[in-house]
Amino acid sequence: MVEDMFSRGFLLEVRRRALRRGVWFSALDQVERGILSLTARVIDEVKSVVLGVELVKILVKLRDAMRSEFAVLVETAGLQRVRDIARRAVGWGCGAAVEWARDPGFARYHALLMFYSPSGWGL
Repeated sequence: MVEDMFSRGFLLEVRRRALRRGVWFSALDQVERGILSLTARVIDEVKSVVLGVELVKILVKLRDAMRSEFAVLVETAGLQRVRDIARRAVGWGCGAAVEWARDPGFARYHALLMFYSPSGWGL
């Protein structure tokens, strides 16, 4: 199972993307960078479960560091705002509004509104 996920090409591509986005040195320490770089250079496919677990930890750190400000806004403030709107709509008698709280497009729309609203607007 692990060998299918971590091939040399995949690891080299992750390293390249992290370098291009400028998070390779800021998100990982020297040991983590070494593990990922050496694994990509030396091993064709990862077969060790222990190495696979360590690579997953490193890749999660890189994934979190490469997420955009907008994606974080959608997952935090956007979803919270949509939950509040859905709760109010259900309170007003719109039973279908329960589904709004689980709609990622609706959360993305409200995050977009927050992202481009001028600071201090609506206070």
